[in-house]
Amino acid sequence: MTSCPTPVGGRDRRQPHSGRLSLPRVHDELRRIRRLAGNLIDAPSRRFAAGAQSIASALAAELPTGALRLDTPVPAIHPDRRTGGLTLSTPAGTLYAEHVVLALPPALAMERIDFGDALPADLVRLAQSTPVWMGAVAKVVARYPHRLLARGGAGRRGVQQDRPAAGDPRRVRARRRARRTLRVRARPHRTARLRAGRHHPATRLFGPPAATPTAVHVQNWSGERWTSPSTVQHLADYSLFGHPLYQRPALDGRLHWASTETATDYAGHIEGALAAGERAARAVPAASDDVSDGLRAASR
Repeated sequence: MTSCPTPVGGRDRRQPHSGRLSLPRVHDELRRIRRLAGNLIDAPSRRFAAGAQSIASALAAELPTGALRLDTPVPAIHPDRRTGGLTLSTPAGTLYAEHVVLALPPALAMERIDFGDALPADLVRLAQSTPVWMGAVAKVVARYPHRLLARGGAGRRGVQQDRPAAGDPRRVRARRRARRTLRVRARPHRTARLRAGRHHPATRLFGPPAATPTAVHVQNWSGERWTSPSTVQHLADYSLFGHPLYQRPALDGRLHWASTETATDYAGHIEGALAAGERAARAVPAASDDVSDGLRAASR
């Protein structure tokens, strides 16, 4: 699933709609530009008319007043020996919980949250080594006053690769999402050049008109404190996604993993995030039942 903040008239702004799967693409392979048929990611794609944030906002609106605390980082999570639960340190004070669900990349959790020595060493090594999906890239949105047409009369989407190695995840992608908007995925060190029109990678795909966007918006995810750890550029073992250790709650069944990187299916996509969240939601009551059964057995 890909999110697109461009509203679509006549539709629910939170309703996903089909991406175009049949339009041809142009592929810049450094030495030549090739026209390709169909969807390059070989799977149906969807986008949210009002952006993916609209889903989170709608869900948050249904929560009880005071249940959601924004701008409240948690720098430490430790077992509470007194209650058997967990303590969470926040700028506003200490919180106590029976269960904690971590809906953030494991590597980021390891860097930003102090767990003391409570986590098993193998789990710590795994979490520190797990890549952050899209965490090492910057996204660029270029706006144009006119419609662009790919060279050779091809469709509105293109892919540009900045390295010759096939399958290299560090490629630059430029995809035509709307009539006058180009979205580009780039390595962070290239963003300064992307801001300058003459260096915009879309010029090879769409010709000189692509060199003069009316606006360029850059989001460098690798520099976001609450998105990517400082090691994000060096994390590349995607086989760690959905690792079996993420499927089991840690800290005596009280710490649950729920980011897309921990999903066994569709890891890295919104479907993976949903699956991981549902897994954690099922695990919390199951773990609580196990604790209750243990307490009852110990009291006999």
